[in-house]
Amino acid sequence: MGFTSAPISLVQKVTAYWKSEGKTYYRYSTILTNKSPKALNSLKLYINKLYGPIWGLTKSGNSYGFPSWIKSLPAGKSLEFVYIHSASAADVSVSGYTLA
Repeated sequence: MGFTSAPISLVQKVTAYWKSEGKTYYRYSTILTNKSPKALNSLKLYINKLYGPIWGLTKSGNSYGFPSWIKSLPAGKSLEFVYIHSASAADVSVSGYTLA
């Protein structure tokens, strides 16, 4: 699964799964890449159909942004966030960003 909103690309994939108490749980890895020649700042992601915990992003209201240890994403660099739930991949979309 992939999504591109120039200059940002998002690629999600299942990296593990297991069964517990009759349910199958999936670990999804999402790689967000800055394809711009400039640093990516003020990232806002909207994540719909997320039914479990998420790591690697900070929630702010109804959106998600960089984790506290990342202020910007340099040109050409990527970050990974992961989540676990017992459904198909969540809908992840870019709702805002700035370039500097």
